[in-house]
Amino acid sequence: MIREQREKLQIYEFLYNRLPFSDEEQKELEVLREQEELEAQFEQQLTQIKLDNIEVMWHCSFEDRNSENIVNVMLATDYCYYLFVLKDLKGTHSINAFNILVNDNNNPVINLQQSKEIYEHFRRTLIDEGKYQRPIILKYVVMNPRFKMRGKGSEVLLRYEDLPYYLKAIESAAKIRKKYRRPL
Repeated sequence: MIREQREKLQIYEFLYNRLPFSDEEQKELEVLREQEELEAQFEQQLTQIKLDNIEVMWHCSFEDRNSENIVNVMLATDYCYYLFVLKDLKGTHSINAFNILVNDNNNPVINLQQSKEIYEHFRRTLIDEGKYQRPIILKYVVMNPRFKMRGKGSEVLLRYEDLPYYLKAIESAAKIRKKYRRPL
């Protein structure tokens, strides 16, 4: 389960003090470093569960119509695929009428409608053999404990405090399914 640093981050870090970076490259390096830190935190949470029946894949990126998206971590069990997009948000947020997570200033933070596009991409690419197609569950994991929700939440948002319980539930379900083989 050893997570490797993204190739792009490795290249940027190698070149950082050797070449001048544009403002855009500097911002991209900062984002990559933040993602690296979030992934390290998530990986630390993974060490708290047994991964015997769980396959862990890092950095599942893909292009969609609007931009490049990344699913930081995918956990695959015999019965389900779990996709995790890691975010570092703090402060109070709410979900507006258009299913967009907004901050206190009503600035958009995450377009939760985009989760359907990510789901559809993986549904097309994660095809199981036989008649059984494993379900795909996508979660945006807010890795900052200073994140607060005002009003109704969303089933695609997972708070950092709830992550250990969610991972334990995945571990538990993976053990149960191992005893009873999935249908062919």
